[in-house]
Amino acid sequence: MSQIIVGIDFSKTSILALQYALKIGAKTGLDILMVNVVKEGDYEMPFKKDEKVPQTDIEKNFHKLLDRYKDQIKGKLDYTIREGKVYEELTNQAKYTDAWLIITGAHGLSGFEEFWVGNNTYKIMTRAHCPVIAVRIGYPIDRDLKNIILPIDSTLETTQKVEFTTELARKFDSTIHVLSLYSALIPDIQDKVDNSTREALRIIKNAGVKSVQDKAVSDNITDSTIEYAKKNDGDLISMMTEQEFAPGNIFLGPYAEQMVNRSPIPVMSIRAKMLKREEGQIY
Repeated sequence: MSQIIVGIDFSKTSILALQYALKIGAKTGLDILMVNVVKEGDYEMPFKKDEKVPQTDIEKNFHKLLDRYKDQIKGKLDYTIREGKVYEELTNQAKYTDAWLIITGAHGLSGFEEFWVGNNTYKIMTRAHCPVIAVRIGYPIDRDLKNIILPIDSTLETTQKVEFTTELARKFDSTIHVLSLYSALIPDIQDKVDNSTREALRIIKNAGVKSVQDKAVSDNITDSTIEYAKKNDGDLISMMTEQEFAPGNIFLGPYAEQMVNRSPIPVMSIRAKMLKREEGQIY
């Protein structure tokens, strides 16, 4: 566990992501690295080693952020500028430094904040080797992380998010709301969800983290999760990048993309590790 990566393009959303990262950095003691990505050829390092030259506009903006926020965390606040595609460079930076977490604005990294619908964020989520939190513009940054919503479905990978979610909850003394979601009242599906729910609750209990458990039958797990989060004062939704596709989800696009575009609260996505499935089983 080394640092928290934050995607910065100086839009309002990316500054909100930085403020969210500072809140987590204050609890974890981790360093925060702000990453700005420019298109190849749009940025040229204007200096040689040990040569003093005027700062670029990007560097000036970063130094303003450093002056404003550097004293708000125990760790180090720093920045880097990379060339290429936003989602590739952010995830490459995180992999190179073995980052603990990436935090990004749900919109804004394209440079057209009001028109962009989370495409870069979704690509970051599907490529990152560490968890990714997406924060939407308008989210009240002063909210504490009291309630984390953890949906459980019938996929084999659904419990892979529990360990990291529990680690984050412990640092904030949060309550994890384990929401068992049944896409259909079919015994095989119910058994898978129930078994995964028991495993999630066991991990959470052993870690000494508070939890509550609820359940719902739904053909759209995105809508059900968001609705539950609103009713239970949720502060974060923890999900796998890909979860179960129920009939109500098929035509709405990938699960992570749906959740990023529609959730009013921050969303944390974790990529599934490759698991060996028994022959003949379908998940």
